[in-house]
Amino acid sequence: MTVSEKIDAYQHLVEKVKYCNKLDDCNTCSGKNATQLEKCLQCDEINLWSYWQGGENSLNADILLVGQDWGNYHTKKGNVAAEIISRNKRDPKIPYIKDNDSRTDMNLCELFKSLGDEYDVAKPDNSKVFFTNFVLCYRKAGEKTSGGFKQKWASNCAEYFKQLVTIIEPKVIICLGRSVFDNVLKAAGEKAPKGNYNSIIESGKRVIRFGNVECAVFPMAHCGVFGTYNRNSGKNDTTSINLQIQDWKKVKDHINSK
Repeated sequence: MTVSEKIDAYQHLVEKVKYCNKLDDCNTCSGKNATQLEKCLQCDEINLWSYWQGGENSLNADILLVGQDWGNYHTKKGNVAAEIISRNKRDPKIPYIKDNDSRTDMNLCELFKSLGDEYDVAKPDNSKVFFTNFVLCYRKAGEKTSGGFKQKWASNCAEYFKQLVTIIEPKVIICLGRSVFDNVLKAAGEKAPKGNYNSIIESGKRVIRFGNVECAVFPMAHCGVFGTYNRNSGKNDTTSINLQIQDWKKVKDHINSK
């Protein structure tokens, strides 16, 4: 696709996500305490995370980073979505991570920095990288920010993810966590592997296709507190991301081999 065709396709996809009719189905999950989702109609990107790295300037990105889901954007500080969007409109050069104390985000900066300066996501508007979550709706106010993930959410978003991949045509997809990796494979019509996830990470990339787009998909641990702890299972230091940096070296080696 040409740049203009990509922009048109991306804008159309954003609108489809914004007015998706699958939300009621996502919220029919059984159980008294089943987590409920909502849309973010303020968001004019595929995902709020895409305001960090993504949008129309990154539709030729080398790397597509995929998380599971955002969580909720209602916090004790107020409506985080409104602040992210407002800041971007005022001055897109203000980094998403300004005044951000998220351990996940700080670790991501370090991991991307390990790939080389051209993939430094601490810099705003890095056209080589695009961020999205697989699940494109958000947990409602008052819901817990993690846990309670439902496969139905991912299944309902799979078609949107496939369309995003065919628009961006990334060389590499980095999956943060097992549920993401499994669902990325499923979206491409592949079977999710069995076994211990740390072993799957260590086995390296899978090369898969989304239509005419071939991608190297890398299973990675989530770089938040719990994901890092699990990746370091059996190690003395459970908070270090050194092992994850070694995992990400496989991405660097793959890119440099092309």
